[in-house]
Amino acid sequence: MSGFTKLAVLSSTLLLLTPCVWAVGADCKKPTSELDKRICQSASLTAANEALNVAFHNQRAWLCQSAEILRREDGWDCMAAKEDFWAEQRQWDKAVLAQCKTNDCFTQAYQARIAQINGQDTPLPNFRLTTYGWGDKECQAYLKVLNRTPREEFRGCKLPDLSGSGFTTLPFKPVTGELLKKLDKQIALRNHEKQANWQAQLKKYQSGYLKLEIAEVDLDKDGKMEKVVKYSRPSFLCDLLDADMEASEKEAVWQELSDKEIVRKNERNGYLNLFFNLDSKGVLGAVEYWQENDLVLFKGKLLSFGRNRMVTNRNYENWGRKEYIEMDYFIFESGKGKKERWCGFWYNY
Repeated sequence: MSGFTKLAVLSSTLLLLTPCVWAVGADCKKPTSELDKRICQSASLTAANEALNVAFHNQRAWLCQSAEILRREDGWDCMAAKEDFWAEQRQWDKAVLAQCKTNDCFTQAYQARIAQINGQDTPLPNFRLTTYGWGDKECQAYLKVLNRTPREEFRGCKLPDLSGSGFTTLPFKPVTGELLKKLDKQIALRNHEKQANWQAQLKKYQSGYLKLEIAEVDLDKDGKMEKVVKYSRPSFLCDLLDADMEASEKEAVWQELSDKEIVRKNERNGYLNLFFNLDSKGVLGAVEYWQENDLVLFKGKLLSFGRNRMVTNRNYENWGRKEYIEMDYFIFESGKGKKERWCGFWYNY
């Protein structure tokens, strides 16, 4: 066992033995400590305590997330680093917070500790750029989009407002007539399903429950336009998940909704989109099958966004690994497509 790991184990043990002043979510029904009582009686202390909770858990979760993104190979132990961070917090609790006797002292201590954890005096933005993609203009441009967007406007499968950002969405238009029926049948076969009664299926397209659209874009940059088909269907995954709700529970709730209720959710949260390329004979590509939130263009680059699911509230017990938005770069050559991880955006709660 390394010295660092031994320290982490010792720190973890001390955490269990040492009384805590810092209130990780004060129980105002049965406040136990002096700080709990103060928090429950002061709106400003409640806000300061919550801000410290957010800063602490953001940084603690980031320790392992950064290790994954960096693909560290130096034996660095992110779990031990988490324990060490806990020990650092407990030391601050004992040496600083426990010495306070007034609300002003508690507030100033909170503010100083939050600034120390965040590395800045001002609140963190919505997102930070992860460790890859720093030098790419499209990554910086989308970071600006994310950080100018109010948090309450983020949706699971819907892009934020891209106005003035340099990003443009593909010019999709609805597929109609016999081509709609033909492509719907191909999609059903690709999903190992039989095409449903066509009149019933057509009503789903007409109501907005399903969407099938087509756009032309120069995928391989040879000066010729290729056809891209976008198939949009409803999914509970586009509905922002509560931190204390399992995905299976959310799916069960969705199964009880009417088609009209699902359409309203689609309009608000977006659709789960499947993308195909279409050949000159009207046949969907057999290999180029993409499942992403959406496709956009930035200075000729075709980009997609994935991993765009975020929870709607905080549950500190479940924190540890958090979702982040990922931007991928699509490369289309010789009739085949592939994507490269281009940049990622870590969400600061």
